[in-house]
Amino acid sequence: MQITIADDCQMYIYFKDKSKHQHEGSLPDVKCNLLYDSLGNLIGMRILSRRSDNGQDILLPEVGEVEFPLHNAKVTQSDSEILILFDAESQIHKEVSIECILDLSAAGITGIEPMPYTNIGGKEIIKPFIIRDTQ
Repeated sequence: MQITIADDCQMYIYFKDKSKHQHEGSLPDVKCNLLYDSLGNLIGMRILSRRSDNGQDILLPEVGEVEFPLHNAKVTQSDSEILILFDAESQIHKEVSIECILDLSAAGITGIEPMPYTNIGGKEIIKPFIIRDTQ
């Protein structure tokens, strides 16, 4: 995975190289939770099979192959959620409910954009994934 961050609040998580996959659409208003450890570090994201705007259940698209290094991360998918932990050993201390946009291609989810833009917290756990962090 790769992560870009702008102003400590706009984040994008890449699963696939967008230059190799044609964008086929986006799935907006997906309910998700940002996950934090006891020190306030962002450690992951839980994407739920529900729309945030109307509460409707949805079928989550397949993640497919993650084309970037996972380091010590873990990505799992079930019928009800996609769980991303940037460090598989991290313990979830707090969940913050937001929504996200899933960008899609024929190969699966290409990327995730959490919305609305919110301070993402500590970056210690996600450092290996950050490719750009601008103020």
